[in-house]
Amino acid sequence: MHDLKDKTAIVTGASRGIGTYIAQALAQEHMKLVLAARSAPELEEVAQRLRQKGHLVLAVPTDVTDSAALEALVEAARREFGTVDVLVNDAGVETLAAYHRLGWEEVYNTLQVNLTAPMHLTHLVLPGMLAQGRGHIVNISSLVAKNALAFQEQEPLCTSKAGLWGFTVALRSSYRGSGVSASVICPGFIKGVGMFQRIQDATGVKTPFYGASPPEKVASAVVRAIKRDLPEVIVNPVPVRPLMALVALFPNLIGPFGTDVFKEVAQLAEHQSQTTSEHALT
Repeated sequence: MHDLKDKTAIVTGASRGIGTYIAQALAQEHMKLVLAARSAPELEEVAQRLRQKGHLVLAVPTDVTDSAALEALVEAARREFGTVDVLVNDAGVETLAAYHRLGWEEVYNTLQVNLTAPMHLTHLVLPGMLAQGRGHIVNISSLVAKNALAFQEQEPLCTSKAGLWGFTVALRSSYRGSGVSASVICPGFIKGVGMFQRIQDATGVKTPFYGASPPEKVASAVVRAIKRDLPEVIVNPVPVRPLMALVALFPNLIGPFGTDVFKEVAQLAEHQSQTTSEHALT
């Protein structure tokens, strides 16, 4: 889809973090935007900033774990702008805790937000895209989809992001030639916003040797993926594909990316948890 002007895009997770940058990048392509997130005030603030610059923006407060809310989101987009040409699944969650300390509700919520919701939204917009003969799904996954990340809610986060990567690959293959395509964006650490910045703020851990990218890089990757119909874009300051190839070849010799960073975080979380338990007993 080379020309995005006057096309309509739904962007989830648009009230904060990377989502706001994605919305801005798509607005600069003169797209009509339907922004979704749980926080209505923050979402409306983002939408209003874009409207002040002359962009057409509809804000739809949405809990992506609610099936009825997802249906209402797609219906609102079609009612307002007629079609849905692009879907960017950016909404995501993570929890700083060891797996055995997570409540099952937290695990289930992570899977719902990070994987089930993107699959559901895709299922809702796909028939319309096929009928009009054009459409693009962009799923924001992570480098942890390619190589599991230790010591940071590894199991739910990595499972959901790997599932999203696999879903995108299968979707792209299944609908090849239909006019509808899919891309997956795999960012590494992102500075300034999101999970890694919160970790740095809370713990003071340093950026890993392979660096962190600004959120604008992820936003530009989304636009590039749609325009060039790219299957996958990895966003990282230094090339990491060779490292991932080494991990694949020697899984027992090379540890997961970010191990040192998240080991430190996990130890801090464990200490805080023990301190909280001790206080509860006194």
